[in-house]
Amino acid sequence: MNDDTRAHLSFSASTPTPARIYDYYLGGKDNFSADREAGERVMRVFPQAPTLALANRAFLLRVVRYCVQAGIDQFIDLGTGIPTSPNVAEVACAFNPSVRVIGVDNDPVVLSHQRAHPSSTPGGYTIVEGDVRRPWAILADPRLNEVIDLSRPVAVLCVAVLHFVPDADDPAGILDTFADAMTAGSYLAVSAVTSTDTDPAVITQIEDAYKNASAPLIFRTADQILSWFDPLDLVHPGLLDVSQWPTGIGVPTDVRILGALARKRWRAHTSRTRPAGGAG
Repeated sequence: MNDDTRAHLSFSASTPTPARIYDYYLGGKDNFSADREAGERVMRVFPQAPTLALANRAFLLRVVRYCVQAGIDQFIDLGTGIPTSPNVAEVACAFNPSVRVIGVDNDPVVLSHQRAHPSSTPGGYTIVEGDVRRPWAILADPRLNEVIDLSRPVAVLCVAVLHFVPDADDPAGILDTFADAMTAGSYLAVSAVTSTDTDPAVITQIEDAYKNASAPLIFRTADQILSWFDPLDLVHPGLLDVSQWPTGIGVPTDVRILGALARKRWRAHTSRTRPAGGAG
């Protein structure tokens, strides 16, 4: 799809968005010249950006397989992105055809394409408009509650999302809200780009490439990312490069995304008071 055929849509094609830049990294065609320009700026200083994007995508799908094999049959996919195959619903339903998936996004191109991309999975896939910075609104959405039964275990997927959420919007608090809504036996998956062991000059140039996007890219330390999971129980082996998470091939890259999966045990309440960006 080119820029001209989408001129009627109610958004600015001149403003790059994380979802469309990511689509460009993955070799997709649902992006504009502004998205491609931002992606090229990143790849000039970090040529492995497409490799890292693919590793993050593979991490997501391995997490889904793990959760389905652990008995999870309902998923909330935050920042679901432009349709890519295989997707969460396809992978999950390969193991359990009755799986239900809710995708959440606020990018108009994502919403348009997801709604025009009927699910081939028996369990079904539903897309709802929602902003991860307003988790309570997502959880209260009637369409979500028609599909997801929060009294039963659920997997919440927040993969490559929170590095687009500033500290002022409290990424830790966002995860707390979802964790509080989940019943015992539920899972939470998170991945985010890290500043730990990354060249500060490269970080600055990548952040600069995203500065005019609809959301900034924010690098955080490994300790900050790890703190987001407290007090959930990390699934072994804990937080590590997404390419190395169980069964990954572990291709090294100069910029890293860290990811982990955590499980909720029975607790009366999971929220806690702490700095918005995490510990660190």
